[in-house]
Amino acid sequence: MYPLAEGLYAARNQWYVAGWSKEINREPMERWILNEPVAFYRTEAGEPVALAGRCPHRHFPLGKSRLVGDNIECSYHGITFSPKGACVRIPSQAAVPSSCSVKSFPVVERWEWVWIWMGDPALADESLIPDHHLIGLTDPDFTILGGSYHAVPGRYMLMHDNLFDLTHFAYLHKTSIGSGDFSSVEEQRENGDDWISSRRVFPDIDCPPFYADLFDYYGKIDREFGMKLYLPCLHVGFDNLFRATTVDERAGEVLGRIKVYHAITPATRNTAHYFFALGRTFKRDDAAFGQAMLDNISKVVEEDLVATREIEAMITGLGGAPDEVLLKADATCVRGRRLFEGLIRKEQARAAAPGAKAPAAVG
Repeated sequence: MYPLAEGLYAARNQWYVAGWSKEINREPMERWILNEPVAFYRTEAGEPVALAGRCPHRHFPLGKSRLVGDNIECSYHGITFSPKGACVRIPSQAAVPSSCSVKSFPVVERWEWVWIWMGDPALADESLIPDHHLIGLTDPDFTILGGSYHAVPGRYMLMHDNLFDLTHFAYLHKTSIGSGDFSSVEEQRENGDDWISSRRVFPDIDCPPFYADLFDYYGKIDREFGMKLYLPCLHVGFDNLFRATTVDERAGEVLGRIKVYHAITPATRNTAHYFFALGRTFKRDDAAFGQAMLDNISKVVEEDLVATREIEAMITGLGGAPDEVLLKADATCVRGRRLFEGLIRKEQARAAAPGAKAPAAVG
């Protein structure tokens, strides 16, 4: 499925961010993930639960039903399921058919996120979740603020493409965080089997409007920023800004260091979920400032969503996979797409092997 090869959509045997911890409570919530409805809630002890979100009787959404203790009761005919997905009650009869059950998905809470494993539960290795200490979410030099959620009006890979190719900063985000001539600096990139990173350094450029207002500094800056993807869903970025070494006053002084976290999870074939967190080294104890900064960055994210919506509409209208012209700046994007394709093909090959029990990736 464009921009991946035909027949490739998303890997199932992977951990995806399903939601913020604060989103999941004693009121059932429906969220589509990998083209499936999932019902989320918490037990009375506070443990998160994720069940296939369709009652097998008449397909009423369990995410729009009600809780009875730790069980979830379908609001249509009262059929009730345990946190493990077993049917524990059918009001209209005593016998429970063996087919009357729903899948229970492994879920794990790390930091402020709830992660879900949509594939074979036997393969759900929690060590595969990115270490939140190593990626800086608990870095003592930063104040990290999360909680931002956006419904993406386009297929999930469009958002990955957007983060792989940051040259759009100078145009899509020209009036906010964009600045610098991308043709004048080299992109530094690296990648492994399940990650890819990109970095650029801009000397002596105009301070982007958003940061100029933020730091009350309108002179020249030196800027370095980049992004690292941890497959299949988490981009960790940084943006460091300094007074340019060419200025006379306080040359090279740090204006601010910023961390950004973009978690992108496939929802349906043409929509996705986007979870955003922001870290900063300045005004760390000013909660109101931090929230205002997160809100303003969310407006920048909205610019990405507008572009994604328009591209999705174009692709859908054309049908199939349109031809595209690849540029020098697409090197990271192309490598990133190949990593996704490799992940999915590997899973498909495992599922097709004799005796395999793991479900195939969604194609």
